[in-house]
Amino acid sequence: MKNLAHFTLSGRTPAFIVVFGFLLMALVFPLSALLSASAIVLITLHAGPKNALVIAATCSAALALCMFFISQHALLGAITALAQLMPSLILASIFYRTRSLSLSLQMAAVLGAAGFILIVLWFPEHAQFWQKTLTPMLTPALEARGYGSQESSQMLAQTAQFMTGLLLASIVLVHSSILLLGYWLYGRINNRVQFSHDLRHMRLGRVLAISCVMLGMIAITSGSAFIGQLCAILVILFFLQGMIVTHAICGRMTKGRLWLIIAYFLVIFVPQTIFVVILLGLSETFFKLRERAL
Repeated sequence: MKNLAHFTLSGRTPAFIVVFGFLLMALVFPLSALLSASAIVLITLHAGPKNALVIAATCSAALALCMFFISQHALLGAITALAQLMPSLILASIFYRTRSLSLSLQMAAVLGAAGFILIVLWFPEHAQFWQKTLTPMLTPALEARGYGSQESSQMLAQTAQFMTGLLLASIVLVHSSILLLGYWLYGRINNRVQFSHDLRHMRLGRVLAISCVMLGMIAITSGSAFIGQLCAILVILFFLQGMIVTHAICGRMTKGRLWLIIAYFLVIFVPQTIFVVILLGLSETFFKLRERAL
């Protein structure tokens, strides 16, 4: 990874090759999109937002051209590339200007919440859109499990109400994680000590934590899908803070690496663990668990 980072930063042509190469791979292996976006973060932190924007625009145009020759859908290629690169570029640009991980991640939550509110205002039929999209995809699977057509319709209608918020929450989480990955790569070739220092002192702030708690209580008592989704978008970043706390705690334990592997295993294969990690991240804001662990 370190050699790849050095190659990426050796000039605009190598940067284009790396970002565009992973964009192409993402058409077959979707996880490659994480590497293309991480490369954009790396370029932003090293050469500034303007140079990163040039690379992102060039790669988007190149992918649009490829998609035109492959399927006659050039616009789809451009949209795909921009959707993968621009959120990470925006967060990296904020971090480049502020040099604060805490502020950058809080801005990610704010931008995600603002995007959700705008979608709800401009596209009030978003739940119907998701229901129409999900019905042909999931109805056969639900009926195969013994659900009747009426039960399937009700389940899909309930799920559709939350899809927009879940999508934006996942975008916030993924691109915030990409910011950390890109900064880690940047630290590997520049200042690893600074990266470790910034990560140790990263906190999302009490205002955001209190807002999440209050919105969660309102969503539970009122049953509002809108408030619940807004809370999910804001609270999801406490998962990252919770994982940082988990690293700190495991680092002080005997056989800490083994416990850390177990923690990641639980997060990946036991979804309920995510809520525990989020609560750990919220608790860190008020009780400074990392300082107690260290």
